Amino acid sequence: MALASLSGATAGIVACMTACVFAAPTVADPGDQIPGNGVFLVGTDMLPGTYRTEGPANPLILVFGRVSELSTCSWSTPSTPAASTDDIIDTNTSMGPMSVVIPPTVAAFQTMNCKLWMRVG
Repeated sequence: MALASLSGATAGIVACMTACVFAAPTVADPGDQIPGNGVFLVGTDMLPGTYRTEGPANPLILVFGRVSELSTCSWSTPSTPAASTDDIIDTNTSMGPMSVVIPPTVAAFQTMNCKLWMRVG
């Protein structure tokens, strides 16, 4: 009786191993939310579309009476994943909420010091 149980268990393990080995790999879909800092590849890390943020992640910081860069939310859309300043197609900086349309033709979306970006369209 124990041998029959063992063969059933062995068959189950072999079936699981076969399914696990030959099953198609799962790929995570790009999300509708993007963190406020980083470089995200369009089509891999995120979908093209319209995104909105509530603005800078930090409160207003004044340095010698001038607004600090830490108080602004910035984004850019580079034409290459390297996201160097020579590759920038479009960019914007704001101290308040803003939206961006990310076309499928850009390579990446770079965001700095922003609150969470939400896909709205």
